[in-house]
Amino acid sequence: MLGIAVDDRFLLLTVDKPGEFGVTQFQDGYIVLRRYPRGEQETIEFTQFAVDHANGNIVRTARAGQSLSVLSTKHLLSLFKPEGREVTVGELEDWEEVHEAVTAAGTKQFYANEYMAQRKKNLDYTKTEDDLKDFINDRHDDAKKRGLGKWIPSASTIRKLVFGRTEQVSLADCLYKTGTVRNKNIWPTWVYDLADEAIGKIFSGSLRNVGEASKWLFGEFYLGKDQGEGIPDDKRQIPPTERTLRNWYNEATNRDSVSKLFGPREANKQWKGTISPQDAIAPLQIVIIDQTVGNIWSAVKPSRNNWETGELLPGEGADRETKSKAQEVLTSKRVEVVYAVDVCSRKTCALILTFEPPSIDTFMACLKMVMTPKTSWQKRFPDIPDATCGWGKPLTVVLDNLFVHVTDSVQRGLLNMKIAIEYAPLASPEWKAIVERAIGTVKRVMANLPGGFSIDDDTVKSADYQKFAAMNLDEIDEMVTHRLITEHHMLPHAGTNEPPGYRFANLVKKYGRPMVDDMRVLDLLMRRRATAVLTRTGVRFNGHRYHHPELVTKLLDAYAAKAKKKKGRSAKVRVTVLWKSRDISSIGIIDHVNNQVVELPNHDPLLAITPISLDFAKAAKKHNAKIFDEYYPPELRAKYLREYFAMLEKFVKEEPHRVAKKTARLLEGGRGVVIAPDVRRYDAIIPVTDLGLAKINIPQELAMDDGVFEIETPKKRAPSSKAAAAPKPPEPVAVTPARAVSTMTLAESEAYLDRLMEQASSGARH
Repeated sequence: MLGIAVDDRFLLLTVDKPGEFGVTQFQDGYIVLRRYPRGEQETIEFTQFAVDHANGNIVRTARAGQSLSVLSTKHLLSLFKPEGREVTVGELEDWEEVHEAVTAAGTKQFYANEYMAQRKKNLDYTKTEDDLKDFINDRHDDAKKRGLGKWIPSASTIRKLVFGRTEQVSLADCLYKTGTVRNKNIWPTWVYDLADEAIGKIFSGSLRNVGEASKWLFGEFYLGKDQGEGIPDDKRQIPPTERTLRNWYNEATNRDSVSKLFGPREANKQWKGTISPQDAIAPLQIVIIDQTVGNIWSAVKPSRNNWETGELLPGEGADRETKSKAQEVLTSKRVEVVYAVDVCSRKTCALILTFEPPSIDTFMACLKMVMTPKTSWQKRFPDIPDATCGWGKPLTVVLDNLFVHVTDSVQRGLLNMKIAIEYAPLASPEWKAIVERAIGTVKRVMANLPGGFSIDDDTVKSADYQKFAAMNLDEIDEMVTHRLITEHHMLPHAGTNEPPGYRFANLVKKYGRPMVDDMRVLDLLMRRRATAVLTRTGVRFNGHRYHHPELVTKLLDAYAAKAKKKKGRSAKVRVTVLWKSRDISSIGIIDHVNNQVVELPNHDPLLAITPISLDFAKAAKKHNAKIFDEYYPPELRAKYLREYFAMLEKFVKEEPHRVAKKTARLLEGGRGVVIAPDVRRYDAIIPVTDLGLAKINIPQELAMDDGVFEIETPKKRAPSSKAAAAPKPPEPVAVTPARAVSTMTLAESEAYLDRLMEQASSGARH
């Protein structure tokens, strides 16, 4: 009645949440629709549907089987010629190309729609190719009036456009199809809708990657096939593969989708234009420091000594078994290459091979190597001094935008040494092309060593070469350094047409070589920063205590003088701590009052002289804590703890202490007090110094009986029953000789002490 078919889509504006719905089935006088692509259902009566359609509340958006073409923005903008002074020649050429394509599409649209109108009017279908050509030639004059007469389409082109159509074609239908247009004829429409939903889940973060989205699409495909949608016989009965979905995902990936998924920073990284690299006119003006994973597996051996070079230790003898044991490889790891190159001369200023990931420690080691003379290189190559003279303080250091580089320690430390910092832009490796090419030279040397693999072949898998690792870090460094100094530094460079060593040596004589005044200050500043509390006992940080009596006292006095104008008032203060994760022997404290850095050693004397890492110290502490558990299991300790508490409960009384005290007197009869006869008393003034107590000279010529007093003990007497009764003076007791030891029973001693306590309490009341 209304010309509606299943799978037609309509925009319903009368529901609670307006949206697009697709027709699923027809019932008696009703139309059943479901929210597109897979949502709730709506049932509308035929007459009500027609009324809403007439009022504009229901709008058809697509017909069943209709191919919807999309006209992009660039095609719409091609209708207007760009104008202005900022329009470049390239932009104008691009506009002319797109405008020509749109004009050609408009020409095909004109002839195709004229042919469709003629068929509807006369019901006349051309039978031959010549009849269609004559029809096109007859409309050529009308096309010229519209500005479309420069080109005449072929008869086969018009026949393909109108094939299977009952309505007029659009401009988007006549545009040339590109490879990015998805062909939606293999599967039913609902399968492509599911694929769009899966791709949307990737962009929204609901699904992690294309692999997870492919699994989700696999499940939804068979759910729709078996329960809901179904698949006609002329369509493919299996779901799209992961590779097909990945191609669709790549087609849908653009700046907006990447920004939605990973943020604007990642979108700028992927869709940003290139820039030109930096340049320098003097040596050490700009030094680029970079770290990357090397293309070689390094062997980790039991020790690094003369065994590895084939030499034997002194006094060892020709023990081949011991020698072969030292050559044993424990494991193998990928090498990290930390590289520094001078921009002006292209000379290598530092090369460090390590297993550590990028951190402030690796950066600091590389920077110190840049400023340090290469004495080991000079000893190995005494006849080529120009190739080994690349050292000095750089004026500007270029770093990656890593979290370890964009820190307060790096920025303050370098700026304090008057070294400028530049961070390389994201997604622009050509800006650091100098260091990237230099590292490429190092990697090509590593590719020829045992355990190395090529970086030019994309089919090479690095894991396949792990078993060939035979050289440790020192051996790899020796081989790579030899090639860099003897070839790279001595041969003409393509960027400067001069050997890097020769160019650096000549320009240093002209411009000079900067240097740092005090390398120790740089070593203290280039550390990680944190806050801690400084007290009289030092600083407790990361489970360790750092203390130095003199330095801690000066720091507390300095902060107290600044805050309260008096010394010795501040018991604790929050300070800035400079620390290293690889060396816990000491930490630095920034004295903001005097603008100095004070170094406090570890309170543990063994750790103060042993530069070990924080992780190693934690592991050792944890291992020591487990020793007790290994020798004494918790079940055994629990047994003895239960016995201890059982004994404690047996002796603990429930009565108060005063009552328990009286009970003890009655049962035990008091306790005796025995004072040794050689107890002497001296009154001495002990001076206190910074280093402890001074020596006290006690006269040794005094008699042994000096300071021994006779002890008077009362007679044995029971405790008083009246607390308020006046105490009676004690009766005199016979005094024993001075050298004889005076003793009394427990009851006598206890009675005497009680009587003294009653006298004191009665005197206080009166």
